[in-house]
Formats: sequence, C-alpha cells, structure tokens
Amino acid sequence: MNYTTKSIASWTVLALMLMQAVPLNRINPPVTNEIPVQAPVKNALKKACYDCHSNETNWHGIAYIAPFSWFTSITVNEGRSAINFSAWNNKNGWKYLASRPEINAIFTQANSHHREYYLWNPEAKLTHCECTTLSAWYVSLEKERQAFIHNAASSGRDSDL
Repeated sequence: MNYTTKSIASWTVLALMLMQAVPLNRINPPVTNEIPVQAPVKNALKKACYDCHSNETNWHGIAYIAPFSWFTSITVNEGRSAINFSAWNNKNGWKYLASRPEINAIFTQANSHHREYYLWNPEAKLTHCECTTLSAWYVSLEKERQAFIHNAASSGRDSDL
C-alpha cells in the first residue's frame, strides 16, 4: 500500500481532532483549607507552586490542546495528590510538608525544578529573593518539626514513669 504525504497528513489531522474529544478533569475543586503562612511565603507559593499544587490552578491555553492537555492534567493531579496547599490539614500539614525529603529540593532549587513548566510559564519562575523566602520558611518548618519530635519523645518518656 502506497501512502502519500496528503493521506498521512489527513490521517494525522483526523487523529488530532479525535484526541480533542477525550474528556479531561480540568476542574478546580473548592478551597477547603488554605495553608496558614505569611504573605511573602504565600505569594511565592502562589507564583510558582499553586498551578500544580492547589485547587486554584490557572489552566493555561496549552491545557486545552491534546496531547499536551493530557500531560498537563496528569501533572496537576499528581501535584495535588502529593501536596495541596488549598486542602491543607492544619493538624499535621506542616509536619507532613517538613518530613517530605523532595520538598527540600523543590524549595532550594525552585527555579530549576519543573523545567517544562517554566518553559510555558516563565513568569512563574521565582526570583532569588523568593527562593530565599521559601528556603527560610522551610528551615523554620524543619525546626518546628524537630521541636515537636523532641517534645513528643520527652512526653512519651514521662508517661512511662
């Protein structure tokens, strides 16, 4: 069977058109519990993290063109399931965040992490000052977590007496 360039192009266009019909979950559920942080930290998080790690995703134009939309939807769903700043559990949220080893890499290397995202959204790239703010916030979370662990261990020993 001989395929001409015209027939290959026609089939490709048809396939791309059919891809657009695949339904995707591009919804933003309601914000149930916002992360309690200071304004500079929240601004940096909103700028660089909220599109994938919150229920306040800004679905850019690329999120509506298949097959890129599939990648975008999968990435957002994975990001929300890892950490969701819009459904923050105050009871153990900071302990959860500070105990995740990959979070340290995200905060200390925020501008180099998720390179594909910054290609499509260069305005989301953090400044040096914003990276420093997030790093300082992370260090304070780690100190709180260590104090909590120390206090829990001390109270556990007291209850054994």
